[in-house]
Amino acid sequence: MAVNSWRRQLHLPWRMMATAIVLIAAIGTGPVAAQGGSPTLLAGRIIAAAIARKHALLATLHEYEYQVSGKFMVHDLDQPQDSVSSLALISETRSDAYWKSPDHYHEAIVARRRVNHLTAVWSTISVGDIANFQQDRVEILPYSFVSPIADDALDHYRFRVLDTLAVDGRRVLRLAIEPRSETSPSFAGVIDIADSTYDVMAIDVGVNDAARFGIWKQIRYQQRFEDTGDGRWMPREIRLTGEARLGLKIPRTPRHLAFEQEARFDDFRFGAGEPADDLNEVRVVIDQQADHADSAAWSAPGGIPLTNAERGEWNRRDSAARRPPGLISRIGQAVNLSQVATASPDFFHFNRVDGAYVGVGSIWRRTPDMTLSTKLGYAAGSERWQYRAGGEFRVSEAQRLWLGASYHDETVNRPSLVPHAIDPTIEALLYRRDPLDYYREAGLTLSFATRPFDFTRLDLRYNDQEQTDLPVVTDYSLLRPSRAPRVNGFIVDGRMRTVAGSFTYDSRSLLRRNGLDSHLPSLTWTRITMSAEVASPSLIPNDFDFGRYSLQVERHQRTLRLGITTINALVGITTGTVPPQRYFTIDFGMRALGFQGGGFKTLGDTSFAGNRVLMLSVRHDFDRLLFAKSGLPLIRHLPFTLSVYGGMFAIDFVNHTPTPSDSAFRTTSSPYTEAGFALGNLTPFLAPLNLGAHFTWQLSTQSTRRFQFGLSLTRP
Repeated sequence: MAVNSWRRQLHLPWRMMATAIVLIAAIGTGPVAAQGGSPTLLAGRIIAAAIARKHALLATLHEYEYQVSGKFMVHDLDQPQDSVSSLALISETRSDAYWKSPDHYHEAIVARRRVNHLTAVWSTISVGDIANFQQDRVEILPYSFVSPIADDALDHYRFRVLDTLAVDGRRVLRLAIEPRSETSPSFAGVIDIADSTYDVMAIDVGVNDAARFGIWKQIRYQQRFEDTGDGRWMPREIRLTGEARLGLKIPRTPRHLAFEQEARFDDFRFGAGEPADDLNEVRVVIDQQADHADSAAWSAPGGIPLTNAERGEWNRRDSAARRPPGLISRIGQAVNLSQVATASPDFFHFNRVDGAYVGVGSIWRRTPDMTLSTKLGYAAGSERWQYRAGGEFRVSEAQRLWLGASYHDETVNRPSLVPHAIDPTIEALLYRRDPLDYYREAGLTLSFATRPFDFTRLDLRYNDQEQTDLPVVTDYSLLRPSRAPRVNGFIVDGRMRTVAGSFTYDSRSLLRRNGLDSHLPSLTWTRITMSAEVASPSLIPNDFDFGRYSLQVERHQRTLRLGITTINALVGITTGTVPPQRYFTIDFGMRALGFQGGGFKTLGDTSFAGNRVLMLSVRHDFDRLLFAKSGLPLIRHLPFTLSVYGGMFAIDFVNHTPTPSDSAFRTTSSPYTEAGFALGNLTPFLAPLNLGAHFTWQLSTQSTRRFQFGLSLTRP
């Protein structure tokens, strides 16, 4: 066959093309195993032949459909393994999957069920996109492992012929897989390849010491293949397993556990199929009735056989669902509700302008075409009610169009370029530390959202809002600190009518459930957001006249096989007379999240503001790879993780009419810079909770903190 024909059909890069041509000749002469040579050289030829066979097979398939049965379990190893009490967590899914050349994949989950007896502090690991087995990388976050039959497998692994086996009457070559570098996260184990045809029949590997998953040890990844007809060998089963021993006793959590993630594949249908409408962007869709699937869905052929313990757990769950809740169940539900209430500022919060606020709030999802949002509460300090009511309605599924409307009258805080992922209630109650500035806002918002192209979203809003200042109404704190309560930041009162919009590109694939999309986890992604807000009396009667524009670029990527780099850059500018409530603001860092947060850590209680801003932050998470690659006898075995980070910003007023609130902010035309590092997993003996420490230095000449030390308690 001509070289150009092979290149067109196999989609190989030129380097792989040369390898494939040599191997095609070798395949035509008979079994590679019979041609002599050293075990290492021979194994390399066998693997290259298997890779060429994979591409030749994919060139003839083009597209296919199949069914997937998935199961994830966590066992309590201190309990009898044939008893229901040994099951700490079990979840199952049934899916229809579709694959199309070169790398399009779509999964529709038609049934799922779950029972979880573990506490919320627990975290597990799993293979991302386990049913998408054609990828060259196996993602077990936070790592991406090179598949033993990836196009570049020979660059990352050494192979040796171990044995020749007889499996179902055919000769099978067993090869050892060894990482070329022990300091990079890699697989190690064996691969079985059929002699003469070079189809992969099985892969059984563990992970090397460079890959650590917190409390989880003895990680193994396995694939089993079978002939699905006409010599097409496809995976029959993929499995990931591991064990853990906790150093810290946690209520409702076993001390010795094992997890197992399994996917089984059945009913392959080649050369026919109907691609999903959003094949490029939406990777996983959960059917509306998936959580209410009947017994027929679970008894259909191709499922993973259940043990007696698993069957008993599902029977117990179904019986409990049909039985009215007893006193103990109602108490448990009330406790869970109270945890949600205390975690949400719509249920309870405390600040210096509201005092203690108590209310109810929720997002209601009645149908895939409608989302409702409600809130109602009373602030005791200001003696005022607050409320919010609105909804979004999907008017076109094909064109992905949503319309929304809401009305609210509530306390809001001044927006900041540093995300406020925490509510300052605890610090305000204990220490009288409340770094946010608040104002009252009442009015109407109309919205329009659509996805004009794959991986993009366009949001447009019309805001008609009355905004007013709020006074400080309380200085209460439990510990009575010496500091006086902060004066609430001033705003310019008035009727603000604006037209606002944002256009976002996000490279991550989507999970769709009940018509709502969320991004699937990914090690590499890019997000670009352009935003604008305009208030103009020439367009709409208005008390304000300004424009506010920003561009933000975020990048998350693997770098040199040494961990994950996150880059965040933003530039913003305003025109006209922008009021204080629309300044660009950079304020307190995200203390509660420690070094994992994105805020500046040496600012303390200082806030910077302006109508021009430039901001850049970079963080690199080495995990423990830098220590492992050091080669130093004591350092390379340290269990600690390492992150380094740095950031800068410049923010100032240009052609600006001063307002009384400007004195509460600082500006800096020269860059404010800081840098630091963080050590994590300092207390592995307390697993699954680990202590981290971060150290940050201010490198500019501002009179904020020169050094900031902090501790954080995180899950592994």
